[in-house]
Amino acid sequence: MNRIFPALLGLLALLCGCEGEAPRAWVAAARADSAAAETAAAAGDDEAALRRLGALLAREVPAGVAEEDARVVRQDACDRVARIHLARGDAERAMRFVRRGLELGEGEDVFTANLIITRGRAHEASGRDRDAAEDYARAIAIQEALLERALGGERLGGEP
Repeated sequence: MNRIFPALLGLLALLCGCEGEAPRAWVAAARADSAAAETAAAAGDDEAALRRLGALLAREVPAGVAEEDARVVRQDACDRVARIHLARGDAERAMRFVRRGLELGEGEDVFTANLIITRGRAHEASGRDRDAAEDYARAIAIQEALLERALGGERLGGEP
């Protein structure tokens, strides 16, 4: 699992702490579903992982949870579902979850980049190498922009 996701859920728990019970309950349920899915996947129980991620995706996001926060939580779940289907050899089903995740919105963040990488893998598995290459290039561009921001705006390659 992406190590950013547990930290994100922890941060959301803090941010939602003063917003009411419904947001706190949603974050707690998302955290529980995510952890259970991770445990199930590590044990090789894809069906249990898919059930928990499906529950996370089906749960209505209450008022008080920022739209952007809900987007990245759901995008992470969509990516994880897509990766399970891709590992099972079902590129078409994987692509449906990638599309679902990207329909939530796209940002210059790791969650969007992960979905685009998974879409590239699905394209590659389906023999669409050109589409895969375009997705990989786009994901790299997002990752480079993230790295530049993390470095305080310095350009990669030592150029100011």
